[in-house]
Parts: sequence; structure tokens; C-alpha cells
Amino acid sequence: MSEEIFHKIINNTASETEKLEFFQLLETNLEKRDEFYRFKNLYVVSSLNPDNYSKLSDKNFNKFWSQVNSSKTLTIGSWMRYAAIVVVASSLGFLANNLTKKEKTVISENHIEYSSEKGSVSSVKLDDGSVIWLSSGTKLALDKNTDGKTVARLNGEAYFDLVPNPKRNFIVDLGKFQVHDIGTTFNIRAYESENKISTSLISGQIDLVQESGSSMLTVKPGEYVEYDKNNNKIEVTEHDPSEITAWKEGKFVFIDQSLGDICKELERWYNIEISIEDQNLSEIKYNSVVKRSTTVEMVLKYLAVTDQIKYEITNKKEGKDIIKIRK
Repeated sequence: MSEEIFHKIINNTASETEKLEFFQLLETNLEKRDEFYRFKNLYVVSSLNPDNYSKLSDKNFNKFWSQVNSSKTLTIGSWMRYAAIVVVASSLGFLANNLTKKEKTVISENHIEYSSEKGSVSSVKLDDGSVIWLSSGTKLALDKNTDGKTVARLNGEAYFDLVPNPKRNFIVDLGKFQVHDIGTTFNIRAYESENKISTSLISGQIDLVQESGSSMLTVKPGEYVEYDKNNNKIEVTEHDPSEITAWKEGKFVFIDQSLGDICKELERWYNIEISIEDQNLSEIKYNSVVKRSTTVEMVLKYLAVTDQIKYEITNKKEGKDIIKIRK
């Protein structure tokens, strides 16, 4: 399969004749069909937004093409270990089924608390038109001062789409440091139960400021900042923002992620308990994109295909369902 025809098909730039010949080939050649869908799966994981090309997207594609070409020398077992399973979600369908009303608690006129139920995504609209999206099991508290200062405190994950407003001073207080916004779109993941806090800047500018008020760094679009609570260290890398914010579009995105971390994410979304009997399984890495509107059993089936894991689901009349995973 040539890079040129693949690039055209995956980005919907092929002519009608090229499309017809290509898909006729897939119908008659099972090996080519399997090859195409493996390539497509890896490509979607590598760049979740192929219609919005950037330098980072080009970098991801080159990385992807290098992977799929070198993968021909892998054994079947090795290929399946690193293969991507992709089920692309329909954003409209996901939002219709999973965008729920958030819980809102008004403590006072200047202090309001919001929470998003597990298994849902909620949104908060501010007076100036700014919107904050809340992921599953997220809590957000907003404190407004008379001088135009708004302080947000977050336990969970949120996507901030803030309208530029020179009269408003918007701060996300994360304890060890603060995120100061300047009319920006950014994502923050800060669950109290996790050892790391991360923020990804999509557009605009944010400043990270220490508790003392001294500046730590200015984050640029495309940068991903991760803070480790255990060693008090910050690491800045380059990430495709579409991977980080895919939860908002109704997708689980697991890029080189361990089964243990994946199970934590599934527990939070489906409100279940998962135990992995063989802890060696916890370190197995997966690359997959799965729609959040599917059932947890279907997600487990996808994972089981790639590494032959076995699972057992115990449905309980009261309390959380329990899932056991073993080899």
C-alpha cells in the first residue's frame, strides 16, 4: 500500500475513481483490507484530528508511517501487543446520550459549586459566554470577587474555553501552583486521587504561578505540562491537544497506556470496581481509541483481543459491579 493513496483515502482527498478502485481492492483482497484497517487504526491514534493538519500532525504522521512499515518485521504476538483498536465515536450521538445536567450548589452569591456525575460530561456557562466542560466525576468550585477576580478550584478534569476579557482575572488554584488565564482554551486534569496534575494549552496563553506569587513558566499552544506531586517536579512536552481533549468528544484515548491506568479510567467512567489478579498484567501497554458510549464489557472485549486477557463480571443488585481480570 502506497503512502500517497493511504493519505488521500484517510483524509478524504481521493478522487471518486481512486476511492472506487481502492475499496474494490479491499473487497477482493482480505490481506490488503486488514492491512488498511491496521494502518488506519494506528493513524487515528497517532493524529486524532487529520482534517486539521499542523506541524505536529505532520510529525505524528511520519511517526505513524515509520511504525507501520517497521511493524512488518514484528511477530504476530508483538504486533497484537502494540496494535491499535479504534472505534470512532459520533460526537453528536455521544453528546445526546451522555451530556447531562450538572449538579449546581449555590453556597452564596459569590461561591458556586458544580459536579459532573460519573459516566457523563457536563458544561458550565459563565456570564461572559465562557464555557467550562467537566469530565466524569469532576467537581468545580468558583469563587467570584467584586474586583472581577474568579478563582476556580478543581477536583477532576475540565476543559476551559474562556472568552478574552480584560475586566476578568481568572485563576485555577491547584494547590501547589495556580494557572492564570489570558483569554484561553486549555485542559486541566487534577484528580485528588492521582499523583500527577497536567495541563494542556490549545490556544492563547496561560501562566503557571507558585503559591508565593512568583512565576514558574508561560505555557505555549501545543505544550503539555505535567506536575508530579511526589517529587515536586514539572515536565513540559509537546502533545497533540486532540489526544488530551478527546474525552470531551466522547472518546477514551489510551496512548501507550498501561492496563492498570486504563482500568482506573474505566472505574471512574462506569462507576465500577476492577481488580487485576496478576499484577504483571497491569504493566501491559495499549494504544486504542474507544467511544465512551459503549458498554464496559465491549471495552474489555477490545482489550482482550489484543493481549488475550480474560475477565469476569459480577453484577450486583446493590453497590458497584465488580470486574476481575486475569491471564
